[in-house]
Amino acid sequence: MQPPVSVVVPTHNRRALLERCMAALARQRMTAFEAVLVDDGSTDDTPRAAMRLREELKLDLKYVRQSQSQGPACARNQGWRAAQGRLIAFTDDDCEPAPDWLPLLVQSLTNAEADIAGIGGRVEPATDGLISRYMTYHRILEPPPSRSYLVTANCIYRRSALEEVGGFNECVRTAGGEDPGLSFALSERGYRFGFMDQAVVRHNYREGLLEFARTFFRYGKGCRLVMDR
Repeated sequence: MQPPVSVVVPTHNRRALLERCMAALARQRMTAFEAVLVDDGSTDDTPRAAMRLREELKLDLKYVRQSQSQGPACARNQGWRAAQGRLIAFTDDDCEPAPDWLPLLVQSLTNAEADIAGIGGRVEPATDGLISRYMTYHRILEPPPSRSYLVTANCIYRRSALEEVGGFNECVRTAGGEDPGLSFALSERGYRFGFMDQAVVRHNYREGLLEFARTFFRYGKGCRLVMDR
């Protein structure tokens, strides 16, 4: 039977975090869903871990591998195109969804008006630290109050909406910019976005200041690229 929803998770060389993410997906209070793991050219033992996790966690897991890294936008596109669900949820390999995350998102989007293309959720820190507190306080990985875009750490889209605009802009090769770019393309078609505060994922932030600076540089570079286009 075709699953009503698929969860797409891109990954690249983060096996330990990926295992925690997959374990959290296995705890979802929803039986009929498909997980699509897109390996963006990992050079660690991610392929072997994916096969093991599928057996150990009893997940309906589809593994898609890109021979070389092409970035998360391309990986997410590969994921939703390989998925079978009419609803496509997204999270990242460094996130751990709460047990009721997926059913809450599915229910929210199913009950939403037809012009709601997607629903976002809340992002909490998985650990305590300076960077985690800053990102959480400013809600960096959540949709803004205007609901002008969604963030793929925690969201769900109608597959038909993704098909209408062709998914994410693959010119964005590093994380940052592809999320608002997709939302802006959908907004131009007249779609809106919603928010489900109770649908929570916990994010494992990297606490180094250098990585923090690199992250915001990528965000700015990616956003400039999609805005120029």
